[in-house]
Amino acid sequence: MKFNKLFIALSLVVFCTTVALAQDQTGPAVGETIDLKSFQTRSGRTLSEAMKENSIAMLVLVDPSCGTCASLKDSLRTLRERVEKTRIAYYVVMIPDGTDEAKYFSFADSLKLDVESFVWNNPSAKPGSLASMTKPSHLQITNEGLIVQKWSGIPQNSGTP
Repeated sequence: MKFNKLFIALSLVVFCTTVALAQDQTGPAVGETIDLKSFQTRSGRTLSEAMKENSIAMLVLVDPSCGTCASLKDSLRTLRERVEKTRIAYYVVMIPDGTDEAKYFSFADSLKLDVESFVWNNPSAKPGSLASMTKPSHLQITNEGLIVQKWSGIPQNSGTP
């Protein structure tokens, strides 16, 4: 009888996890590639150039109009510190809404993450499904822009995403 209850409980956990993962349909899928050349710093350095120094990196997607992003800046800093301890680079990325890019960089500075910040800066190409992602979200990517893993939101315990 105990075995049956344990089996049912474990099956329920697996089912709930599967349902939760299936519901995360925003943004690009794991296995898709994003355009790293379209993200640029204030000085024009592209994310592609920054990624040449790293085989893998963690991106945090934020937005100045996202109250959650601002209120979780301490959690984002803690997460950045944990990610960097594993020698994975951490970058801020943003997709502007057509307003002044300067406000995006100012917002990134206000997070005090002490990492490079990049804004989508390619008028001839759309950011695609990146624009629909929940903010903040994290993407683990290779230096070719391949999405290895993604996390919508930020974990409540500020551990790894």
